[in-house]
Amino acid sequence: MGVAALDPSYEVQLAMRLYVSVVLTRHCYPRRFPSGRLPMPDNLYDALRESHELQRSLLRKLLRSKAGTQDRISLFKEVRIELHAHEAAEERYLYVPILMDDMGLSSSRHALHEHHQIDELIEDVQKLDPAGVAWVEKAKELSHKVHHHLREEEKKFFQVSGKILSAAQKVKLAKQYRKDYARMHKVLAAA
Repeated sequence: MGVAALDPSYEVQLAMRLYVSVVLTRHCYPRRFPSGRLPMPDNLYDALRESHELQRSLLRKLLRSKAGTQDRISLFKEVRIELHAHEAAEERYLYVPILMDDMGLSSSRHALHEHHQIDELIEDVQKLDPAGVAWVEKAKELSHKVHHHLREEEKKFFQVSGKILSAAQKVKLAKQYRKDYARMHKVLAAA
């Protein structure tokens, strides 16, 4: 049973989150800077950081949720969908291009390995009773792993990949990432 079947407002929440992150953030900038130049176009790192912030927020809420409640179950499903949608789009539109360059080979492999570890932790949490202590401990382990991965990616991987990708590639990949990220959210929510 998908998240939408348990929480009819899920699609509305997702639509609002995407609207705010994609549309409103673009309108926060002036049409032109005082110098007459246009603002910088959205790049891949901006798009990824938006999802990273959402992941951090969802994990904080999840760890604060009350044992065995519908809120905890819904939050975990939202975390799972967010992580899987982000991972899929990020692997396709950041890791693959970087993996093809010798300078990015090692860091791409490491990041992919951490995604696999996160996926395994998600599966472990799913198997446990949301009212139990073991569930909370495993959810904390998941949160710790995700936070570690995001920190490392933003501090190290973005710098390596920034040297490999051109400005035009970063803009193009941002569009592809956002499109695939939204598609994966729909696919995962319907599953």
